[in-house]
Amino acid sequence: MTFLSRRRAGDRGAIAPEPRPGDRRAMVAAYAAVLAIAVIDALVDPAIPGAVSLGLIAPAAAGVCSRRQVAGLAVVSTSTAALLVTWCESTTVTSKFIHVTVVASLGLVALGVTSTRLRREAQLRHARSVAMTLQSAVLEPVPPRLPGLDLASLYMAAEAETLVGGDFYAVVDGPHGIRMLIGDVRGKGLPAVHTAAALMAAFREAAYYEKDLTEVASRLEGRIHRLAAERTGPAGERFATALLMAFDEADTLRLVTCGHTAPILLREGTATELELPDVAPPLGLSTLYPGGVRYVEHTVAFGPGDTLVATTDGISEARDAEGRFYPAAARLAGWSRAWPQHIVLHLYSDLRGHTGGPLQDDAAALVLQRPRKERSAGGRRRVPHLI
Repeated sequence: MTFLSRRRAGDRGAIAPEPRPGDRRAMVAAYAAVLAIAVIDALVDPAIPGAVSLGLIAPAAAGVCSRRQVAGLAVVSTSTAALLVTWCESTTVTSKFIHVTVVASLGLVALGVTSTRLRREAQLRHARSVAMTLQSAVLEPVPPRLPGLDLASLYMAAEAETLVGGDFYAVVDGPHGIRMLIGDVRGKGLPAVHTAAALMAAFREAAYYEKDLTEVASRLEGRIHRLAAERTGPAGERFATALLMAFDEADTLRLVTCGHTAPILLREGTATELELPDVAPPLGLSTLYPGGVRYVEHTVAFGPGDTLVATTDGISEARDAEGRFYPAAARLAGWSRAWPQHIVLHLYSDLRGHTGGPLQDDAAALVLQRPRKERSAGGRRRVPHLI
């Protein structure tokens, strides 16, 4: 499972119609202001041209209200101004005409501003729809349950409007067992997305056919080098950290790490960072090692109730306002008995609270858990995923 619903159901459409009914509170406040100005202008000295201030009402509402609502405000403001200058003000005819014209003109300007705002909002909704389609194509949803494992995932792009970046994950259930990958491509933007997509495609293919996890890592290394040789996608230096995991034996996880952030094992209220002794360099850097790169597979006990949280450095290196790193292990220890779906929800909200604003880097997490007792495949409701 990967969370994508994050209170954005309304953004899934391409170009949505004009918002309705707009901001009702703003409309109530606007009409109350029209009434207040009318009453004050009727009671004060007739020589004071207060009706012209009605021209400010419609422009003030243009930032939040719909086109129809702004048009209604403009008509009401202009009509009220015409009545006030006729019956309650003792200025010259020319002044009265100018005041009403100013109010009407400002209403037209407000209507134009509203139309421009709504058009840009529609364009942003369309761009978000395209970004969500791209995100779904690059990051395939993680199944919430596979034989012997419950899973969940989290993705947070540093650029909120893009929804995609250089962090990636993938899960494959093949003839050799369940294989999982999480990684982080150097850099941001299109080059990073292109490299991440290529690595995930290579992993899905290799993980299905290769029995040895180290061979899968070698295939990924070869793929990232072919990207440069093929000169496909945006040019740029390419390398990526990666953590490969396999669950094909009871109570055992096999891991291969390529310069990636250490995963965190949750067990009975404790959280332990698994600093593996043999760490290969990031994918794409093997040419810097004349003797070649050696991938080492590590075995970790993974019994019922255990949870492994694999993250990218966008989580472990997230800083608060005082520059302190996010204490991932300490926070995760408190959620060690929660379901994977709940862990990623807690992690998402806690990380946002820690940074107090947007992330400086993309962040991803993959959570896998051995259930304490076996459940039927359809026994758990699928939770939509959060990005």
